[in-house]
Amino acid sequence: MLRLLRITAVGGTTIAVAGCVVLVALANDRWVDVDLHPWLAWIVGEQPREAWLPAILAGWLISVLLAGSLLLWSTFYVWRRRQYESLIVRLERELVELRNLPFTEPAPLEDLPEQPDLETARLLAPAGLDADDRIHRAAKPFGTSSHSRSVRPDDQTMGRPGAGMGEDA
Repeated sequence: MLRLLRITAVGGTTIAVAGCVVLVALANDRWVDVDLHPWLAWIVGEQPREAWLPAILAGWLISVLLAGSLLLWSTFYVWRRRQYESLIVRLERELVELRNLPFTEPAPLEDLPEQPDLETARLLAPAGLDADDRIHRAAKPFGTSSHSRSVRPDDQTMGRPGAGMGEDA
């Protein structure tokens, strides 16, 4: 509703101003002598000039409207820019909170599945090494070989606790 009132007010004001300008131009529809400042005489010469009064009025009106629209646009631009910068700061604060979420509010253990998923285990298992091989390889000194065995857990041992980790079950 307010938007409609604002549009109506701006439109009505614009039409009223344009009507007044047209009435002034029609009442003063004549040619007038224009005297130039002596500093500008070197550009156009010393001869007298005549100008149509409605054209002079229209030129002044257009220049005032352009200056006003430039001022309004620049204030709107500054306002929108401040809004965008405020939004970015707010989103950065929220992002920091979300990055720290696992530390401030960790997931409860009951959310984890009771039995491991076989497909996920196959995808996460690196190139045929089980967890026992990775632990032994990490514990060996630098420069020694860690490829003592390469056992991939099969479907029968994945469901049992402790099975498939290098132990004979």
